[in-house]
Amino acid sequence: MKKVFTFFLAMAIIFGISGCGKKEYIVFPFSASDVVKIETYYSNSEADTKEKTLTEEADIDYLYTFFSELPVKDANSDSTNDGSTIKFVFDLSDGTNYELVYIGIATKKGYLQSETSDFYYFTSSDMPWKRSTSACKIPHRRSDKTDVRTV
Repeated sequence: MKKVFTFFLAMAIIFGISGCGKKEYIVFPFSASDVVKIETYYSNSEADTKEKTLTEEADIDYLYTFFSELPVKDANSDSTNDGSTIKFVFDLSDGTNYELVYIGIATKKGYLQSETSDFYYFTSSDMPWKRSTSACKIPHRRSDKTDVRTV
């Protein structure tokens, strides 16, 4: 009887702990088809701001899906901004825009914030834009390989 009780107690603790690390995802208040173009602005403390504009439907769909499937969790809003910054501006067909800012703090670690939707999240994922002055690089998922395509 004690073993059964101990087993159920252990299972309750395991399920309780795993529920605490629940993943959240960004939910956009628009669909990918509402996006006319995406403007990106990359800057860090060492260089000028670089700008890229995406208008191709496939690239817009990729970024929309990328951010929608990106696991995030609430972050402390007192965090500092010492890393690179990538600002994504989704220009919508109704004339409005939606801003999303990524603040890098380390390799594959950073904060995503949006004043439009009033959130501040932490993520441990790489952003699709790399520090490239010549082209905009977007990684594409293919089975178990990551291919980088230049736009």
